[in-house]
Amino acid sequence: MKGLFYKEARSLWHFGKTYLLMLVIFLGLALYQSTDSSGGAVWMLYPIFFAGTLPASLIGDDEKSGWLTYCDTLPVTRRQIVTVKYITCLITAAAVCLLAVPVVLLRHDTVAAMLFLAMMAPVGLIVPSVMLPTTYKLGATKGRVVYIVMLMVVAGVCVLLVNLSKESGAPATLSPLATTAISLAVFIGSWALSVKWFEGREL
Repeated sequence: MKGLFYKEARSLWHFGKTYLLMLVIFLGLALYQSTDSSGGAVWMLYPIFFAGTLPASLIGDDEKSGWLTYCDTLPVTRRQIVTVKYITCLITAAAVCLLAVPVVLLRHDTVAAMLFLAMMAPVGLIVPSVMLPTTYKLGATKGRVVYIVMLMVVAGVCVLLVNLSKESGAPATLSPLATTAISLAVFIGSWALSVKWFEGREL
């Protein structure tokens, strides 16, 4: 599996250079607007969102280059291919979260910004959890369309739940620890589903 990790690292470096620029810009905006607790800190969510989509987006390049078909001739299983992709998602999400810590500590509203920092891990887990299974099942192009539709549905459900909670007076949010735990459980379930679908897919 070392070769798969090397391939992922090279692909991320080759195709992710633009993302590095976006990361610097968004974190810079979060730090620059440190006097605005709501409008400034929210910039930190954009890098983790794009970090979650980046490994999945590389599957499209794998398909175009014929890499996925070529992998069937290598001494690696499809389960290992999927596992490396999910581990890559964890590493990229963790790296972005760590880079955001100094931004939070340097802001004037550190306490308010901590909420957005706590939201970064769940976002970094949920995005690939939704995107990867459909991509492995249907391919990069169709999977991306399904992902966008699912994202719109999830966003609509979240808005509905928030509105209902306001009307009923019930709390609208979970604790950061509970949210992260739920997101991690969804991430593991997504990995199992991706393995099952990718192993049954005809390339």
